[in-house]
Amino acid sequence: MAQNVTTQQQPPPPPQTVSPNLAATKFIAGLFWSTTSGLHRRCAATIVANNVLLTSASCALDKYPNVAHGPGQWVVVTAGDSRFTQKLAAGTQSMAVKSVDIDQCANLATITLTTPLTPSEAIKPILMSNAQVPLTAMLNTYNTSNPFGSPFLALTQGNQQQCEAIKPQYSQDKLICTQPIQGQFITSDYLGGDPIIGFSVQGSTPVAVLVGITGQFYSNLVNAQTGGINDPAAYRFSGLVGSRIAQIASTAGVEPATLTSSNPLG
Repeated sequence: MAQNVTTQQQPPPPPQTVSPNLAATKFIAGLFWSTTSGLHRRCAATIVANNVLLTSASCALDKYPNVAHGPGQWVVVTAGDSRFTQKLAAGTQSMAVKSVDIDQCANLATITLTTPLTPSEAIKPILMSNAQVPLTAMLNTYNTSNPFGSPFLALTQGNQQQCEAIKPQYSQDKLICTQPIQGQFITSDYLGGDPIIGFSVQGSTPVAVLVGITGQFYSNLVNAQTGGINDPAAYRFSGLVGSRIAQIASTAGVEPATLTSSNPLG
């Protein structure tokens, strides 16, 4: 006689939660491609004024999300963990984008909102640094493409000769070259767009400031260039924000000094 066998179902795994360090940031938003099927996350966007955000040029090119998700438009999400979610439902609260100015050489994109943000306990622009970036400067970034675990990563500038050999005259394009970091995975973080944070010296208290926006990896491996394989030895070239402060202030309708820290970086 056949017997009925009752199996105990395993409970579903608990949902992953965004890193507390990342969730606590007030200046990081999400850039999404909004279509009739929902909001599709593209990259981070860093709030530098009430109506201006920065990301990488490679993030802001609309031809790729247009092919992947269909016709749509850029929007910005600033609320809670939603800004790090890969897909949100259509109609999710977001901010309309008025324009996107792309600088391919510096790999930076300036996003202007239709309606300015209202600063709050959860939303606050970060000051941009126009100071020189010494080789000894302490630099960090948030890997928002993987917001779980420990996404706060330390960066080290690359040897100038080695960087020049990979991308000649990179400094003339207002780029900063950083060495490979432990566990980097360029095929999942190839767009960049995350903030590079430095610390300005103001008395005895260091203040976090925006130094740049993470950019593209440069590899000698052909398959890595097409996203075929990871290259843990690839160098990264990211856009420095200091050269664009005057333009950003003009777009925001404020004096550059209100958006800037001129204190040296430690």
